[in-house]
Amino acid sequence: MPNKPKPQPLEKGNIVETYQIGLTTVHICDDYVAKTPEDIEKVIDDMHAAGWKIIESAAKGEAI
Repeated sequence: MPNKPKPQPLEKGNIVETYQIGLTTVHICDDYVAKTPEDIEKVIDDMHAAGWKIIESAAKGEAI
């Protein structure tokens, strides 16, 4: 069995929500908000890239 990566401690962050999904803990932080037009565009581009990767994987029948 491969070694599991060790969780990295949060360096900063104002945790506003915490969810437990199976053995995974998800913390939602509100310490970063894109404010400049360039930062907002980068966030949107990153979301589109992630979405297309999911769509392409699904189209190939790969596990998502």
